[in-house]
Amino acid sequence: MLEKLHQSFLVILILFLFFIPVYNKFKWNHKEVTIGSDPQIKYYQSFSFYKDGISKRNLECYFPAEKLGFSLNYIPIGYPWAFVNSNHECFFQYPILMPLLHALIGKLFNFNLVLYIPIFFFLLNFIISIKILQLFGLNFQKSIYLSLYIHFLTPIFLSSLDYSEVTLTNTFLLLTLFYYEKQKRNKVDINLFQNLLCGLLIAVTFQLRPEVTISVIILFFVGFLFNFKQFSSLRMYVSIGFFFLIFTIGACYLNYTIYHHPLGMRGLNTIQDSQILMLNQYIQNWISDIWGSDFKIGIIKAYPILFFLALFGIFRSGITKTYNHYLISGITFLLLLPILSPYRAGVDIMGLRYYESGVYLLSFGSLAIIFKDLNITSRISKIYLVVLILFVLVSSYFGYKSNLRAIKHWAGAAKVSNEFSERITQLNPEIIIHRGLSTTYLMGVSYLKVPQIVIYSQKDWDDVEKTLVNRKLKRVLFLYWEGNHLVNDEFPSKIWKSAFDINFNLQTNRFWMRKEVSLIHFKGLLLEQEL
Repeated sequence: MLEKLHQSFLVILILFLFFIPVYNKFKWNHKEVTIGSDPQIKYYQSFSFYKDGISKRNLECYFPAEKLGFSLNYIPIGYPWAFVNSNHECFFQYPILMPLLHALIGKLFNFNLVLYIPIFFFLLNFIISIKILQLFGLNFQKSIYLSLYIHFLTPIFLSSLDYSEVTLTNTFLLLTLFYYEKQKRNKVDINLFQNLLCGLLIAVTFQLRPEVTISVIILFFVGFLFNFKQFSSLRMYVSIGFFFLIFTIGACYLNYTIYHHPLGMRGLNTIQDSQILMLNQYIQNWISDIWGSDFKIGIIKAYPILFFLALFGIFRSGITKTYNHYLISGITFLLLLPILSPYRAGVDIMGLRYYESGVYLLSFGSLAIIFKDLNITSRISKIYLVVLILFVLVSSYFGYKSNLRAIKHWAGAAKVSNEFSERITQLNPEIIIHRGLSTTYLMGVSYLKVPQIVIYSQKDWDDVEKTLVNRKLKRVLFLYWEGNHLVNDEFPSKIWKSAFDINFNLQTNRFWMRKEVSLIHFKGLLLEQEL
């Protein structure tokens, strides 16, 4: 009877927790899709493939205003989301795997469902994590509870609310770890298929999110150091590395064919950021990501459970005289990533998303050490368990507050996005012109409904005005941000000044009637041609 009640409670708990991201996604998007910043770029890519299919041309930046005669110089999407290659072709930064998958699902079912696909992979990651924890020797029910904890009280929860490829990439990571662990336990035979699959999955993560590949490399390196005398382990690492190299070379060739750069647009962005950032900026980023700053919360402040899991894992390792290379790799990754990678993942709590692969490693390693064969008969063990529970409860509160903060962050952004879209509908412009790129982070789905361009100077306007007259566009919204309060800490100063910090006063010809308008925290001029 008690066992059935426990099973029922567990099912209800799982359904309730996974209902949270589904409910919030629905609440934010049931009237109209509310996206901004980098998710909107991925949404545009998906919509482009869904609407027009796959072709060489459709791989380039989706720019509806191009049909009105505007060149790519006026596309209102720039650093860090879009780049022009050596052939003067514009490409979005993000790899096409996610947009292709979402477009396919949109064609088969309904395009509105694509917003919920990250939650599907989030659920899949929860299930795979249970399997991995079981491989570490934990029983099924314990693995379920620990997997729930990992996914709902650590930074991993953040990506369930987002519209991005993070949960998909985490699926590839977890499948890699699952097959890696299965292969490790095979002391005699080498399974070429599993190693090939691991190599393929790692190669895909490298294309999607290179920081995930860094976590796998650190894990394999630490694992190899502790097992280099075992010939079977050596063969496994060499085999996986060989297949990873083959698939990566193939991907680089494909990237070069499409983008004219072997690492693709995301790789090009990473290289450019590496060249721009100075040593002191890497140190500042490290401090911001680990401890926090004026524009980032910091992983230790937001999720102190990670610090305590590492501490208790190390303590337990010392008592049992054993090691876990997941724990060592997770700690190493969390400490080194801000220095190894120039990639920044966003302000406030959203900047913690690119730590997720390290959180998985640290969580698996520490939880496996802490809970496997835990003997609580001795007095020291009982004290250890009580202290552990107290620290987990206190730290869990901070994790809960941080995830609630993320939900409020998205809810506020959704509210602003809805207000922006409604105001655009009220003003009903035939085209929107942005003064610099600072206002474009909030374009959302209006970009798919109303042609939009960007100008950076009065001269740009003089050139654009001719096209407006020739195309008989008589109702124009000129949008700008007075004071420009966009957080610019993550922008290279040269790009910020040339593309975002644009402050000229628009001078128009006399045949334009001007009316000042406001759109949330933006200002604008509604320009109408006199008949």
